[in-house]
Amino acid sequence: MTTRLDLRTMVRRRLADTGTDPIWDDDFLNDAIAEAVRRYSTRVPRQAVVAVDVTAGDREISLPEDVNSLRVVRLFDDQGVLWRRWEGRTTDPPVSNGPSTGMPTWRAWGTELLLADAAPRTGLWRIEHMAHRADPSDDISPLDIQPDDEDLLIAQTVAISLERRAIADGKRYTGKSGVHPLAAAARSARIDADRLFFERIRKPRGSYFDRQAG
Repeated sequence: MTTRLDLRTMVRRRLADTGTDPIWDDDFLNDAIAEAVRRYSTRVPRQAVVAVDVTAGDREISLPEDVNSLRVVRLFDDQGVLWRRWEGRTTDPPVSNGPSTGMPTWRAWGTELLLADAAPRTGLWRIEHMAHRADPSDDISPLDIQPDDEDLLIAQTVAISLERRAIADGKRYTGKSGVHPLAAAARSARIDADRLFFERIRKPRGSYFDRQAG
């Protein structure tokens, strides 16, 4: 698995900064890598599962702090029955203090999932959700990314690094000779990084099945 050190080395090669006296220090690139992971996480979140205790008769399921209710994809009860997301087409929205509809549906509100029907039994329910990826914190742990997505992180890190350096240098630039070279390089790198992201996320990643099961 690729570590932050591995990615930083690849970024240095892309920036032609592999000499004994590098222009880009490790802390600068580490911060750019962390930002790249956050941007990557927004477009390619990690699939995660959490189990929650539900009591018979419950109409509300409180979510753990690390679960975003808007990113819940599927909900299964203690017997593995799929409760479908309320779509708002033919029935009123599930309300915890309203009449039970008898339909196994749910909707997200705040930090809770509201059930259209009371939980039939006490048990452990399964919640499948999309989670933010972990920021890299050291040089030895594997990065929290999908296999073969290193090129996305490299492109994002290069673009972020050039953008930040262009902003810093631009404060001292007089503009007499046109666009600052770093600004032009940063713009080109950003176009390349966004194009690569767009092309990658167009490929099947199970999203069709996620929509069908929601």
